[in-house]
Amino acid sequence: MPFSFFSRKKPSRRFNDFYDDWSKTLTENCLPLLRQSLSSAASASVLSSNVDLVLRHLVLYYETLDLAADPNTIPYLLFPSWRNSLETPFLFLGDIHPYLLTNLLRSFIDRENQDSDEDDETSLDLMNQPLKMTTAWKDPSDELVKRIDQIECTMRLMVPGLMDRMRKAQRSFVARVSENWVLSYQAGKKKKLPATAVVASTSVDEAAKEEMEELVSIFVDANRLRKSVIMDIVGATSEHQAALFLEGLCQFLAGFKDQVLLQDFEILALPN
Repeated sequence: MPFSFFSRKKPSRRFNDFYDDWSKTLTENCLPLLRQSLSSAASASVLSSNVDLVLRHLVLYYETLDLAADPNTIPYLLFPSWRNSLETPFLFLGDIHPYLLTNLLRSFIDRENQDSDEDDETSLDLMNQPLKMTTAWKDPSDELVKRIDQIECTMRLMVPGLMDRMRKAQRSFVARVSENWVLSYQAGKKKKLPATAVVASTSVDEAAKEEMEELVSIFVDANRLRKSVIMDIVGATSEHQAALFLEGLCQFLAGFKDQVLLQDFEILALPN
């Protein structure tokens, strides 16, 4: 069959099931644990344990995808069909954009330290939290601000580099596949081979595999960046700050599964 490389059994169902199970654990287990720790006078050991548990759940997700990435699966991982229309705008090389992570962290700090008259409108949720939680982002230390700047600087270098590698890989992929197809097809016709299309297909498959290896490398490096940013943020913040950051991230990711929000978004996206 021509272009047999692209016609193998799709693994999208397997990835869809994995993502659904992972998201369910995030929403039903991890998020409630963090909220319980943040809304009560939980001990430092309980808070630390829950932060580690959620962090491991996030890291495990990226490590699992990396292990699954190979030339056969990479088209589905880079362009995941199991992601809904609400998630798609936030994707970068198959998963959430790394900028989202630092933007979320900045929003916590900026909201807490902005000059406004909103202090009198403190929500009941904040009032029910321990003082350490409600003031966790107030006047962040110079060390934390410097570390955030370093993380953002690394991303400003890494993200454009990954995008450039992706563009080059795509150009090379198209060029090599097209060239190999034409050359092998013409060679087959000159030799009057009965299975010219099959010969061309084999040659194209070989070229595609080589370029797919680079796409796998790009995908794994993008996941490594996402994973390192999350771990660096947790490592640079206090236990209370890390818990609040992870809660915000989990809540954001869980929101993608909100059927009411998804339905409203899809209605808005429809052309008038």
